[in-house]
Amino acid sequence: MKLKKMLPTILGVIGAVSLIGAILLFAIALPQANAPYKKVLTSLIASFMLILTALVAYYLYITRDAEPNFFLFDRAKKRNIAVEELTFQIVNERMGFFLTLVCETPNQLWQNDVLENDRKLGYRRVYRPLLAYKMLYDLADKDVPAYWELLYNATPETVNSLCEALEQGGEKEMVKAFRFIMETYRARPDRIKDFVCGNTRYIRGRMLTYVRRNIEIFY
Repeated sequence: MKLKKMLPTILGVIGAVSLIGAILLFAIALPQANAPYKKVLTSLIASFMLILTALVAYYLYITRDAEPNFFLFDRAKKRNIAVEELTFQIVNERMGFFLTLVCETPNQLWQNDVLENDRKLGYRRVYRPLLAYKMLYDLADKDVPAYWELLYNATPETVNSLCEALEQGGEKEMVKAFRFIMETYRARPDRIKDFVCGNTRYIRGRMLTYVRRNIEIFY
């Protein structure tokens, strides 16, 4: 893994050394070579080093970050980080920014059926499961009573949209349990809260896994 991360640097050094070597051969060794075969050999070696430099430069060019990835782009380094370096903290921060693009207040998430607005959910509605995870995660993470009330008073349509969004992300058992909790314990909001809080760690892992699995779509 470390070798993979260092590959661009290694190739850059190889290219630079080859270029310098080729310049020195053409500028110094070739004019001073006495025998014709030495001149031919020196010329071939220098040409090979130039070709090697060109190939390295071309490889680095075609493997560069063509455009910023929503989750991978490092604003400080001005490039995309490796998928392996992606953390939940980064995903959560970017999703926090995404929320500002799809709604003005948390209330709109639960009352305006944002999860059914295809125009705001990206290609193939790729952000839909993440948005559903984020809605649940923020309840436990922020633990604001007014936010919990949004869940407790969510309409059956909103709950269904949330469940379908989670199912799009591959959830099955959690969705079954969530549907049961919401249908059975409306009068016991503490049970609903315990369920969400108890799954916080699971939600974190699922959000990170989902982004990594679909990373090529988040451009």
